[in-house]
Amino acid sequence: MAVCNTEMQKLQSCERSSRFPAKAFGVVLFAVAILAALPLLGLMIAAPSMDGGDVRIHSLSAATVANAGSDQTTWVGNQTLLNATLTTSDYRWQDLYFNWTLEDNGIHNLSGRLVSYTFSTTGIHNVTLTVTDPTNATWTDEVVITVVPEPVTGSNRTLHEAHDVLTITLDASLSEPNGLIESYEWNISTKAGKLLANLSGAVVQYSFSKPGNYTVTLTVRDSNGMSASKSIFVRVVPKPLFIVTHWIFTFIGLPIILIVAYTVIGRLRKGSGLITKTDVEKARLQYKTFKKDWKIFRANRLGFSGLIVLVIFVMMAVLAPVLSTVPHPNQHEEPNVPDPIDPKNLPYLQQNPLAPTLKKSIYTNWTHPLGTDHKGQDIYSLTLYGSRASLIVGLVATAISVILGALIGLGAGYFGKVTDEVLMRVTDFFLVLPWFPLMIVMMAILGQKFMWVVVVIGITSWPSTARIVRSQVLTVKERQFIVRAQAIGASDSHIIKTHILPNVLPLIFANTVLLIAIAIFSESFLDFFGLGDPNVISWGTMLESAYEQEAFKGGAWWWIGAPGVAIVGMVLAFSLVGYAVDDVLNPKLRRR
Repeated sequence: MAVCNTEMQKLQSCERSSRFPAKAFGVVLFAVAILAALPLLGLMIAAPSMDGGDVRIHSLSAATVANAGSDQTTWVGNQTLLNATLTTSDYRWQDLYFNWTLEDNGIHNLSGRLVSYTFSTTGIHNVTLTVTDPTNATWTDEVVITVVPEPVTGSNRTLHEAHDVLTITLDASLSEPNGLIESYEWNISTKAGKLLANLSGAVVQYSFSKPGNYTVTLTVRDSNGMSASKSIFVRVVPKPLFIVTHWIFTFIGLPIILIVAYTVIGRLRKGSGLITKTDVEKARLQYKTFKKDWKIFRANRLGFSGLIVLVIFVMMAVLAPVLSTVPHPNQHEEPNVPDPIDPKNLPYLQQNPLAPTLKKSIYTNWTHPLGTDHKGQDIYSLTLYGSRASLIVGLVATAISVILGALIGLGAGYFGKVTDEVLMRVTDFFLVLPWFPLMIVMMAILGQKFMWVVVVIGITSWPSTARIVRSQVLTVKERQFIVRAQAIGASDSHIIKTHILPNVLPLIFANTVLLIAIAIFSESFLDFFGLGDPNVISWGTMLESAYEQEAFKGGAWWWIGAPGVAIVGMVLAFSLVGYAVDDVLNPKLRRR
């Protein structure tokens, strides 16, 4: 029994000895856990309170990255903005300290997250940003500011070949820093980039030889080796065409003179008096016919309303210099007036386009009832003068179209056979071609001149007139009086001039009024797509500039509304008058 007891005691003693290391290991783990929890407890004690108290986050957990912004190039004497708003940190930016260090005739220190500085010397300046947090930890970043001399070239110029001297003075003597600039170089080139002249000097003169758009670039270089360039634009406006400056005489006086001269010469050649009793009777008969037709025309309310609108547009064109609130609206502009406190930055005291107002401008003493465009040009005055271009294009281009179409239609319808086949196939060729792409191609070849706009519209719109005239001639030439004239030996030219043309003329006249509306619309299309003459005031050009400057997006409705309403009004007026005239001259269309 003693042996058994001894063995049992040994076994219990072994179990106790095997359990002791496990307990010791647990105690060690518990002690390590407590030690590891102490830093976390400290963080919790130092955590920021929700009531907006001081921020006391340990620097090891506060990620801060200093950001001094992007490199810049600026002019000397110009305020340069130093921006550290892109700096990121777990701290609020009010609890960070921003310090900028730069060298510009000495060491300068600036404080603030967003500061401005005016450099007094040119060169490459390294600006250091230092960000300090509440734990006095610092982060730095650098930005490179390239300061160049400021070239002063003056403003853009507009010269008029008709009454201006085409020699201009280019003055760069006010460039900064004036005392350190060593060279002034002027490059004068065309709009296409062709170099015309290279001049040196602070003050130079240059004479432009012909109208066009030119770019004048000034490059200055100082003693520090820094250079900068600035460009201005010079536009030389050519002399306006005779038909533009004397358009009333061209379209009213000249046709009357030609008709009277033709009549007088013809009567003198025949040896008859200028005015006979037969002429008096014909005049009376024509007057009675006119009164009858006028009564029918007035009964057409739409046509009569269109005629009133046309009279208004004609008065606008004739009296444009009197009705305009601005003399020469393409030459006089309302200025952009910057804030005198900060002239190189916004806001402006006055900035174009200006809204409509009946008050006179305090800067030019002009009134702008329809506002201004981005250049400061008066929209109301431009709209008045734009009616001249539309009427010129409508009348001249339609005259070209009607003459071509009438000649081809008369020849094809009267002579028939091979002549008819050839002329009609040419007409079909022009009818198949899309008229607008054809005009674009022709304008690209001929150039952006007002004369070519008129010609292109005229020679692309005659096929419809030729078709209409031919169909009418085919019916007239089968009548008995034409057969009798041929039987007595009358010549073809006499029959066409005396018998056929008078019977076709009313139809040609009615179609002419409708073609004028198409010609005006085509001219506006070409100008809107930048294919018209930029030196001629037109409604299409006004819409083009409004589209390029995003006038509608900027809320400048008056810039789009005035020329848009004018185009629609004139096209609609001519269309209504054309349909009314067709109603008068064609009894089949007349309402019973």
